[in-house]
Amino acid sequence: MGPLSGVRVVELGVVVAGPSATSMMAGLGADVIKVEPPDGDPWRGASTPALFEHDNRGKRSVCLDLSQPDARDVMEQLLAGADVFLTNVRPGGLARIGLDHESVLARHPRLVYAQATGYGHTGPAADRAGYDIGAYWARSGFAATVVGEGVEPPVPRPGMGDHVAALALFSAVNAALFERTRTGSGRMVSTSLMRAGTFVVGSDLSVHLDGLNHLPGRRRLIGNPMLGCYKAGDGKWFFLLGLQHERHWPKLCAAIGRPELADDPRLGTTAEVMRHQGEVLELLDAAFAEHTLDEWAEIFDVHDVWWDPVQSLADVVADPVLEAVGTITTDVDGRRVVAPPFDIEGWDEPLGRVPELGEHTELVLLDLGYDWDRIIALKDTGAIP
Repeated sequence: MGPLSGVRVVELGVVVAGPSATSMMAGLGADVIKVEPPDGDPWRGASTPALFEHDNRGKRSVCLDLSQPDARDVMEQLLAGADVFLTNVRPGGLARIGLDHESVLARHPRLVYAQATGYGHTGPAADRAGYDIGAYWARSGFAATVVGEGVEPPVPRPGMGDHVAALALFSAVNAALFERTRTGSGRMVSTSLMRAGTFVVGSDLSVHLDGLNHLPGRRRLIGNPMLGCYKAGDGKWFFLLGLQHERHWPKLCAAIGRPELADDPRLGTTAEVMRHQGEVLELLDAAFAEHTLDEWAEIFDVHDVWWDPVQSLADVVADPVLEAVGTITTDVDGRRVVAPPFDIEGWDEPLGRVPELGEHTELVLLDLGYDWDRIIALKDTGAIP
């Protein structure tokens, strides 16, 4: 029995943010019914099947044309037997088919209604189409904070903000389910891509709210050379992680063969090192060019210098830390796949398979009490394909 076994989730989700949240619930044993239109979740047509598969394992797929009254009746019966309804369809579209949160919770007060949007479910941008490259990366201030204002920002990776928003919604859903064990009532929980982005840059934003200027984005460091990115003699890059000056600066000085710098009064504090940033960077660049990254790894271990390599995806897959962290798992077919970002002690079931479009429509309708004559009639009206 998984932590969410016995919980039924109805998902009306597309692409990444909504489906990712329910995929984590499915991975913990929840019965997730993914409601798709006749032409399917648009992400099924992504450039590679792996993009869709990553966020849709372990679900059951039901096809409904929710523009049809009969299909909306089926949806209503699904919601009546569900614990969670999770969606990232725009609020206006939901309202047009009677699936806005006010209407649904009025009919199903025990339901946890979970919604992910681009810019919130109220306000001037509530019904604006949102993608993580815009709401999470660009509009939240994230991109400019990384590189500095007026500098061309890099393009984020696929689903980067969607998956952060999914984690937020997943957490809120579980909190609401726990609350329901005490109150017997559901509630609405929500997040947005922009809200997720501003939370990720919350340290910078908090400083700004206090009236201080955050440090502009840099290519190699935030401002402190002890938290900078450097290149070893073999061309491989790595980050130093020396946040505490008194603790880490003497160890770094010893590692590069310059222990006397630990006693240099000009470099006695973080502020002084930052004040002499150019000189320190030049010194460290010259030192790190003298050895390969593997050699520096051994030197850093001897002197307890904190660091991490900048790795390609190929490097990540070959990293021995990967297995210990649990990043890669297997699905029911034995394929190596990316695991959810958490572990539950005692629960290590393989991830489920990815459903074909509409694969479980008839089975779910039979579970709801429909007989074959009614199912055929729904097909005749176009409510189900």
